[in-house]
Amino acid sequence: MMSSSSKTPPPSLEKRPEAANIGIRSEVEAPFRALRLVLFGFFAVSASVGALIAVTQVIGALGGARNALPLEDVAQSLVIDLAAAGTFAFFLRRDLQARDKQIARLTREERLGALPLALANGRRVKVGQLRSFSRVVIAAGSPTQVAAAVAAAEPLREQLQERGVLVVPLPIFPGDQTVSGGSENGAESSESSSSSSDSKDNLRWKATPLRLEEWKAWFDEQTALAGANLDKGLYISLRLDGRVRGSGQGPPPWQRLIAQLAPLEGDGAWKGFFDGFDGRV
Repeated sequence: MMSSSSKTPPPSLEKRPEAANIGIRSEVEAPFRALRLVLFGFFAVSASVGALIAVTQVIGALGGARNALPLEDVAQSLVIDLAAAGTFAFFLRRDLQARDKQIARLTREERLGALPLALANGRRVKVGQLRSFSRVVIAAGSPTQVAAAVAAAEPLREQLQERGVLVVPLPIFPGDQTVSGGSENGAESSESSSSSSDSKDNLRWKATPLRLEEWKAWFDEQTALAGANLDKGLYISLRLDGRVRGSGQGPPPWQRLIAQLAPLEGDGAWKGFFDGFDGRV
């Protein structure tokens, strides 16, 4: 339940800069990565320095320098140092690549979290403000595809609402009719005509996207990166913590969501600690 009389998302969530959000979420998801990067970097540099020293010792041994160490000993040290440097460099590179992928994903999720919605009572929120309150499921496609996806969810409405699913119909792709959108006023009038009451069920069931051009720009960028086919429409489902839980072509898999998601207790409260993980990501 997302009303003024119940739990309200903290205002700081909306005002917090995107970069700060990304940094915080990155640390939460991988709390020891920064330490590993420091350690792997230090050990890689240390082993590389040792290898350079061993190289000079090998050269001295081969040249018959005075007080040179036995060639067998310095060659063994060189091999060990090179192996250590290569190993730590591998782990360092792997962690850096994982960090870059994580930052890219978090950036996409934060940009999605900044997109605006209108709830059934007319209240305007951002997707990110629904974290810990709703599992947002976005059905994107042509008007016909979106209407069909919402119609398929209606018979399962009670079960989906028990699991905190909030449906966001998003008709932003070309279809058999013109999509009027992009303006907040048009979205609000559409919502007011389709939902005549501000009941608890309406607030928890469906939200209307505002400023459709911003939603379309986000989806266009993601589909271009993934090379996705738009013929069947697309869906994205979010976890309670705002992370993308699943996405794919076609309408949202409502039955699968019911089978995999744990019901929520009361007005969006978790029934247990592990409910927040929302199954596989």
